[in-house]
Amino acid sequence: MNSRNLFTRMMLGLTALTSSFLVACSDVDTAQDPQKPTDGITFNMSDVQDRSDASLPKTKAPEVYENHTVALQGADAKGFVLEESTVEGVNPVQQSPATRGTMKTSIDGQFTVFACKNGGVSPDYMYNEKVNANGTMVTPKKWRKSEATTLKFYAVYPAAQDADQQISPATYSASQSPVIKFSPKSDVKQQADLMVAKTADMAYDSYVSTPVPLQFSHATTAIQFKIGNDLSYNQQVQKIEIQNVYGEGTYDLATKTWTVGTTKKNYTLTLNPTFSTAQNPGTVMNGGDGTFFMIPQTLPNDAKVKITFASGKYWEGNIGGNGKSWAEGTTRTYTISNSKDLSDRDFTLTITPTNGTEREYNQFDVPFTVTSYSRLKGFSGASRDKAEAWVIAKYETREGTYSASEADKGWHDAGTTLPALATAILKTSGNGGTSAEANKLTFKDDYKADFVAYRNAQLKAATPETNKDLSMINGKQNTANCYIVSAPGTYKFPLYYGSSRVDNHDVNASFLNHIPDASTDYMTLAQFKDGIGAIAYPYIDRTINSAEVIWQSTSGMIKNVSVSGSGQNGYVSFEVDENKIQMGNAIIAVKQNGTIVWSWHIWITGKDVADVQSGTFMREPIGFVPSSWKRTTYSENREIRITVKQPRSGKTSSIVFTQKPHVEQAQGKAMYFQWGRKDPLTEAAGFTSSPLVNEGGISLEYAASHPMVMGNYRQFSSDLGAMPDGKLSWGDTFDWNNDPYKARTYVNLWDAEATTYESDYTHTSAYSGPFTKTIYDPSPAGFHVPRSADFSKLTSDRRRAALRMGCLNPEGGPTHTTPVFYYPGFGYYWTSEKAFKLHNNVTWAYYSIHAYATSDDDLEIQRGAQYYTNPNFGYNVLPIKQ
Repeated sequence: MNSRNLFTRMMLGLTALTSSFLVACSDVDTAQDPQKPTDGITFNMSDVQDRSDASLPKTKAPEVYENHTVALQGADAKGFVLEESTVEGVNPVQQSPATRGTMKTSIDGQFTVFACKNGGVSPDYMYNEKVNANGTMVTPKKWRKSEATTLKFYAVYPAAQDADQQISPATYSASQSPVIKFSPKSDVKQQADLMVAKTADMAYDSYVSTPVPLQFSHATTAIQFKIGNDLSYNQQVQKIEIQNVYGEGTYDLATKTWTVGTTKKNYTLTLNPTFSTAQNPGTVMNGGDGTFFMIPQTLPNDAKVKITFASGKYWEGNIGGNGKSWAEGTTRTYTISNSKDLSDRDFTLTITPTNGTEREYNQFDVPFTVTSYSRLKGFSGASRDKAEAWVIAKYETREGTYSASEADKGWHDAGTTLPALATAILKTSGNGGTSAEANKLTFKDDYKADFVAYRNAQLKAATPETNKDLSMINGKQNTANCYIVSAPGTYKFPLYYGSSRVDNHDVNASFLNHIPDASTDYMTLAQFKDGIGAIAYPYIDRTINSAEVIWQSTSGMIKNVSVSGSGQNGYVSFEVDENKIQMGNAIIAVKQNGTIVWSWHIWITGKDVADVQSGTFMREPIGFVPSSWKRTTYSENREIRITVKQPRSGKTSSIVFTQKPHVEQAQGKAMYFQWGRKDPLTEAAGFTSSPLVNEGGISLEYAASHPMVMGNYRQFSSDLGAMPDGKLSWGDTFDWNNDPYKARTYVNLWDAEATTYESDYTHTSAYSGPFTKTIYDPSPAGFHVPRSADFSKLTSDRRRAALRMGCLNPEGGPTHTTPVFYYPGFGYYWTSEKAFKLHNNVTWAYYSIHAYATSDDDLEIQRGAQYYTNPNFGYNVLPIKQ
């Protein structure tokens, strides 16, 4: 008899083996045969697993059933593990009574029995007697009451004399219960499951006419190896080995206990055909005659499993140590799994907008879906697809429209906190699946019908500053003529001329002409001047003994102005009253013995006006204060980028949602500037004009010491001499600055690199190299007056609402001393360039180049031709970021 085949039919196995097991069961639920045996004692066999329970009861200590994970080592084994689990029973599969067969009629192998008489412990009535598969004894023996009133039976399967299975009875004495020796075969396919049975003391009168019931249980531990449900590692398993475990022991049938030997052995199962890890997820590899039947034991520290693939590589895992054990009558399953499951699966994570990604300013809900799952590699079909959890990994925001080359510029990482420009997100995480999960982002409603009140409220609500140095930008000192303030509190700025200090470095070129032979070039100013005279240092090297507000748009808004220190260590300090703060402008000046040496423009407005990228225009002209405005709080497209992530795989996917701005035409005024001057002007009370007289205008010193006086243009009573074209002519330079020779004009007051003018519309001499901002530039730090070519950057994707605020004309009323505001239907914006122009080959003049707004949608400037005007007019400045 092949006892392995007997076990296969008797026990169960997996899948196809189930039917064999169903036949090889006991007749527990059939009627007992009442016929009295005539040929000796007969037996009726059953299995302890042959029960109708939903599951076998756990009979061992709790730690036996604990799960463990063992890391595998070997080529490409990173992340792969053996997951250990234990269940009651050996290959347990419950069957219903309708399908269970009778072990008595189906067993085709022999087992042996031992019998102890009259309550004894020694098998003195029967010793190792063979019993046929039908329950009859090979050598019949009758039970005689005269010999034993009671018998206790022990049984061993396979037969204990089966040398082929290395099962044999041990020697015993009169006081010793039956003991057998067992040593599983090294070749797993030749092993047998060791089953034992034990009865209580059975009375002759009760059993002499009926078969003796034997309920077998399993004395070994069954070991299975399984491919995890999520494992698709594309290899062929060729051999499984258990190494360095105890390989022999004795089993006491009375006490049902093992005494394990000390000799270690290795056990091998060769799979033929090999077993595909890719095509058989969730399947036991060694079912049926491949089951390991091992001696229950506490596993040695060096016990291990070795799995060899057809490719020749192998993996090993240590299964011993830490008190881990195999328990009698249980099945230990080692499942090959991937702790990370990354190499086994293709991961899919997508975000799909439900109805586009763009919304108007008054549209807020943006629905979208998230699809997140993984698919087994090497497995056909989608039945093994697995839902993969996802989370929102981060939000990013930005404002502005960017080209493809700027795709990653300007993003602000908000982490996992919902950014302020959104009010809600439906879900921040999901379970995933092949079906898309619905989600929704809700933009914030930031349209303000009264934007003026909104911004003023922002200013009042802002956290007050304490002694803030307005020149410090990103930890470096950058000085300017205009400082933006967006909160109440106390402030200071250093005693430096305009933009003479950039990124902690003095910029002498901002006030000293670095062009060779500048002394002979009457078109460029060689050395700039303050209210006292020529400037020699970037800092104010004068005896400054007072500082004051010489004009402000709201009385008392700026107060407590003072000066401390001098030169490089000097500072001007002031306070912005939290009760009076609102959008507006002010001029702070420092004096030497009553004469204004230099002055600075303080512009109180929202901090967002300067929050633009390099090469982009400021959001509003310098000094702009609206009187009424309907608009969104944002002036350009604003975007939220949502990135979702699969925590297991690390895979990410992103989507960008855009909300468009809405900006209606504003009413209000910005500050005005004469070309080349740093000082802001307006038509408010206190601002005046210089007299309009022959050979007039004002000097650079006068302009610096009188920041509230516009210079009327120079007019001449005689011809101007030789012109650039060689002709003699007469006329006006239309310039407020009377410092240069009357036939000349300075071209470098705002751009130190400018050395010449454009000639009569040709635009051939325009300079396009680096821009060196001078100390007369009225822009805040980091910005400068644009060149005419810069206005080409105001393309449709960078469109801003133009502000048509007219201009100031220094020619006032009858006395020509009060500036006049006019041309309100247009908006005029200076460039840093000048031009020379002839009128009918007779009258000539130097002009400044400008752009102007003619619509509410864009700041228009002709491409290929420029606009020219008088430098003494007061126009607005829309600076560009450097």
